[in-house]
Amino acid sequence: MIATTLGCVALLCVVSWPFFSDYRTVVKIQSAGAAAFALYFLMLGSPTAAIACLISCSQLVISASVRDRYVVTRLYGASLILLACLSVVTWHGIASALAFAGSSLGSLARLQTSTTRMKGLFLIGAPFWLAHNLMVGALFALGTDLVSLTSNMANLLKFMAGRRRSAVEDRSFWPITLSKSASTQPARTKY
Repeated sequence: MIATTLGCVALLCVVSWPFFSDYRTVVKIQSAGAAAFALYFLMLGSPTAAIACLISCSQLVISASVRDRYVVTRLYGASLILLACLSVVTWHGIASALAFAGSSLGSLARLQTSTTRMKGLFLIGAPFWLAHNLMVGALFALGTDLVSLTSNMANLLKFMAGRRRSAVEDRSFWPITLSKSASTQPARTKY
């Protein structure tokens, strides 16, 4: 019963934060979701995933409160080292490896300055979390995986379609100028 409540709260946070525009509010909601998932995974017997969620929560707080990119990068690096050490301490087989891999890629995604690279790294990390969540029976986390995969894939496809459209428009632009040899005949020139 408590695990179900925590899973519902975590999933609600994941689904609701995109509707807020204030950065601090978004970070608070995401942190609450990460904390709820930490307790949820702990109750399901997946301590590595619980630790990964707590580290994710700390990274969100770091990103919101520290303005110096150099310091943020170093703190993220330290948190990844901590995650690796705690993954060894809480090791429970392949599920730990999957949680570690998914969380590490998520950490790298949060460090990106390009949203496209960020979404790409989240997509690369998603199968690890998906496999972990299937193994440990984390149904609410599977809901989060579905939301994450769908939204990141849709946004990346939208971005790629926009780039393709832009590239086609650039190739079809051939300004017409008058040729020096035949002033009445337009000539195509490349720039």
